[in-house]
Amino acid sequence: MRRSVAAIWAVLVLLATGWSGSWPATAGAVPPQAPFAAYQYGTDGCLEVGAREGQPKPYAAPAGYDPTAGYPAFGYDPAALGFTATGGTNACRYRFYDKNPRTDPSAVVIATGYCVQYAAGQLSGTGYDPQEAAPVRDAGYVRRILATSWPNSDLPSVPSTNPTVANRQRSGAVAMAIHWFTDGIAMPPDYQVPALYDSVKQVVDAALAAGPLPAPADPTPALDGPAGGDAQQLVGPYTVGANALGPVTVRIDGAGVAAYTDAAGTVPFTSGDTLPPGGRLWLRGPAGQVVLHAEGPVQAAIGTYMAGDPAARVQSMMLATAVPLTGKSERTLTLVPGDPPRLASQVSAAVLTSGAPVSDTFDVTGLRGPATLTATLYGPLPVPGGADGDCGQAGWDGAGLPVDAVYDPVPLTGDGRAVLPDRTTGEPGCYSFGARLQPADAGPVDVPPGDATETFRVDPRPVPPVLTLTTRASASTLPVGREVTDTLTVTGITPGRTVHLEPTLYGPLAPAPDGDCAGLDWTAPDLPVTARLAPHDLTADGSVTTEAVRLTAAGCYSFGTVLTHDVLTGGQEPVEHGLGNPEETLLLTAAPSPSPSPSPSPHPSPSGSATPAPVPPLPDTGADGTGTVLIGAAALLVLGATALAATRRR
Repeated sequence: MRRSVAAIWAVLVLLATGWSGSWPATAGAVPPQAPFAAYQYGTDGCLEVGAREGQPKPYAAPAGYDPTAGYPAFGYDPAALGFTATGGTNACRYRFYDKNPRTDPSAVVIATGYCVQYAAGQLSGTGYDPQEAAPVRDAGYVRRILATSWPNSDLPSVPSTNPTVANRQRSGAVAMAIHWFTDGIAMPPDYQVPALYDSVKQVVDAALAAGPLPAPADPTPALDGPAGGDAQQLVGPYTVGANALGPVTVRIDGAGVAAYTDAAGTVPFTSGDTLPPGGRLWLRGPAGQVVLHAEGPVQAAIGTYMAGDPAARVQSMMLATAVPLTGKSERTLTLVPGDPPRLASQVSAAVLTSGAPVSDTFDVTGLRGPATLTATLYGPLPVPGGADGDCGQAGWDGAGLPVDAVYDPVPLTGDGRAVLPDRTTGEPGCYSFGARLQPADAGPVDVPPGDATETFRVDPRPVPPVLTLTTRASASTLPVGREVTDTLTVTGITPGRTVHLEPTLYGPLAPAPDGDCAGLDWTAPDLPVTARLAPHDLTADGSVTTEAVRLTAAGCYSFGTVLTHDVLTGGQEPVEHGLGNPEETLLLTAAPSPSPSPSPSPHPSPSGSATPAPVPPLPDTGADGTGTVLIGAAALLVLGATALAATRRR
C-alpha cells in the first residue's frame, strides 16, 4: 500500500468504536463490569480471500453441511455441492493487548487469536473476556487447529520462504480453515494461488485426522459449591479461585446475606474483599437468589474462547497463545424455605444461529437421596409473529409436540448441578427443554416445555453478502487541460456497518511503445501521485463521485481507491482497488501544435499587372477609434481612384 503507517492507523481509529463494560448477559447472572481482560487491536498476518474486485469469492456451505466429511478439493463445483457465493474477507490472526492501545500508549501485545464467527465484523480497541463455554460449531476441531498449527508450529506449509510473507500466508490459511468448521466457509474453487488453497485444506485434513480436543481449563476463577440450600442455614462451602494465579476479589449480591470464612459461621467476610486461591466461604440468608462474583488472575490456555464486548457487535475469537488474564465468573444459587426437592434450569442461550451448539443446566436442591433426571428437547415450532417473535408464545401447551432429542437419564445422589451435553442446532424455529426429576422417595418434579428459562429460538444461518466495490473513471482519453473524476459504487453493505473509501489519482506514467496505457506496471513502488482525493464514508449501498482534477501533463493516469470497512472479518485491513484496471486508466494526450497559414501567391490582375500584397491592418486603437480609421482609409481610396481616372483621360 502507498500509505504511511500513521495513515493506516488513523483509518482504523476512525472505524473503531468505544467499548462498554458489559458482558454477554446470561439468565440468573449479573453482567460483570469493566475492565475487560484483554483488548483486541490490529492484526498479525492476513490473507486476502475475495477482498477486492476481480478476486474469486469464497463460498458458504448449506446449513446442513457436515464439516467432518472433509474439505472440498481445489476446482470443486459449488452448484453441485449446494454452496452459495459469499462476501470476501481478509482472513487474519489478531493481536490482544493488556490495555487499550487507543487510550494507553504503554499497552503491550500479550497474545494472538483467530476469529470464530465469519462476517461478524471487527473493531480495533474492543475489550474481550475469557469464557468457559465456546458456543461455536465444532469447537473441538478449532482447538485442535490452534494447538497444532501456526503460530504453535510451522504448519501449514506455504509457498513463500520470506518470513513476513510466510507469516501472512500461514495466519490466513489457519483462519480460513477455522471458518470451515465454525461457519461452513470454503475457499473459492478457483482461488488465484492454488498452493494456498492446498495450505487451507492441509490444516482441515490434519485436524480431521487428529480429532477434536476437549475444552481447556476454565479460564475464569472457579466457583465450586452447592446450588443452594435452606434459608437461614449455613450453606457451603464455596471454594473460590482454586485455579487462580493470585488473590481473588469476591462480591456477594443478595439482600440480607452474610458470608463467613469458617464452617461455624464465626469469621465474617465482607463483600468486595479478596480470598487467596482456593479460599472458602459459607453463606447464610433469607429465601431468595444469591449471586457470587469472582474476579482474579487466571491462565487462559490455547483455545480459550474470548467473547467481545456485546455493545461493539464484534466476532468472538479463540486464543492462539496461552496468556495470564484477569478472569471474571459468577455463580447463582437459591436459598429456599421448604424441604421438597426443587429443580431449576437454564438453557445456554435464548437465541442461536442454526448450527450453533445448545445445552441445558439443571440445579437440584433439597434432594436427600438418589434420583434420576430425564430431559427432552421439543421443537421446532413455528416462530410466532415473524422472525424476531417470542418463542414463549409458540403454543407449548398443545398435544403432540415435535421432539428433537431425548437425552440419556442422569443419575443423582444429592444436591448438585447437571449439564446436558452440547447438541448442534438444526432447523430454524422455536425449541424448549422439558425435564423431570424423579427422587427415589418422593414425587416427581417437572419442568414443562415453554418455561422462559428453557425456551430458545434458532435463527437461520445468514450468508453474508458479497461486498463489492466497482470504480470507473469519467474518461479513457482526454487532451491536456481537461478534468477527470472517478465514480465509486459499493454494494453488499449490511445494516449498521460502514465502508470507508480513500481515492487517489496516480500518474503520469510514460505510455507504452504503442502509445496507449495497456500493460504498464502500476505496482511499482513510489508511483507519482497527481491528487489525494476527499475520502467518503458509506453506510448503505450507493455511489459517490470524486471531485474533478484538471490534468496538465500528458501521459497515463489511473485511479486507485483504498477500501476499509467493518462489514466482514478482517475488514479493517486496507485494500486498494482499481489501480491499473482498464476502466480506471486514462491517456492524456498533448494538445496539437497550430498549423502555419500559407503565404498568399500573387495572381495576375485582369490588366496583366500583379495584384498588390495585402496591406497590413492598422493598429487597433480601441473600439471608439475604429470608425474614424475606416472612414479615413475609404477617403484615401476615393481620392486615389479619382487621380488615376484623370490621368488616363489625358
